[in-house]
Amino acid sequence: MEERILHLIRKKKQLMAPALAAALLFYFLLPLSLIFIPDVMIRPSIIYSISWAWFYAFLQIPMTWFFCWLYHTTAKKIERQIEAIHKEESL
Repeated sequence: MEERILHLIRKKKQLMAPALAAALLFYFLLPLSLIFIPDVMIRPSIIYSISWAWFYAFLQIPMTWFFCWLYHTTAKKIERQIEAIHKEESL
């Protein structure tokens, strides 16, 4: 039983580590791009003529929701599998 639970935990970590890395990269690219390429970030974008910096900043909201949804669905699925293992063991 413990091996199966540990396998599920490793599986969760294998999915969440790249997601965390992608989220951190996405969030830290905004200040870095403002430092290194400010002339590009102040140009108006194709949507409502707001600057690319504001556009990128507003994109962080749906990305946050996406990563929250990804973690929630993964954690819920793995918790169900762990509960099934506990039920099998108690029988």
